[in-house]
Amino acid sequence: MTGIPDRVAFAVEAMAPRPGTRVLEIGCGGGVAVALVRERIGPHGTILGVDRSATQIDRARRRNREGPGVELRVARFPDLADCGPFDLIFAIDVPAFRSGSPAVPAAAAALLRPGGELWVFDEPPPGTATGPISMRISALLAAAGYAIVDMVERGRTVGVLAAPIGSAEKG
Repeated sequence: MTGIPDRVAFAVEAMAPRPGTRVLEIGCGGGVAVALVRERIGPHGTILGVDRSATQIDRARRRNREGPGVELRVARFPDLADCGPFDLIFAIDVPAFRSGSPAVPAAAAALLRPGGELWVFDEPPPGTATGPISMRISALLAAAGYAIVDMVERGRTVGVLAAPIGSAEKG
């Protein structure tokens, strides 16, 4: 696949989804990460990509064949009450995780299976450092009841791995 943004390739590499994993991408856009994750989770894994934009979901459908293992849906997160549980939920450059409201990460926690992971990737505005972005994401996730498990960085992209506190203690 050509034209893969570095931040997307880095995110999928950092998450390292395993075969058989059940994955949700919040804000899947044109479906680039969906395709990369699908390669890694294999025929027994599933990925649901959601985006609030019908135009973006159309692009994602052109890039990814829907069928067993891949579903793409126009939806506003967190309006996905009955589609969990997931092993892995992730978001790359999603404005809802910039809002400062813990409602979105709290809703994600309700969709994670025990031991599940939430990854949030973002980039700072041009000309600013990456440190404040990782601290902002970490503070938001902590306010929503997550334990911060890891932070990764490549170039200007920062990723924060978190698990719901009850889940982190069990997993």
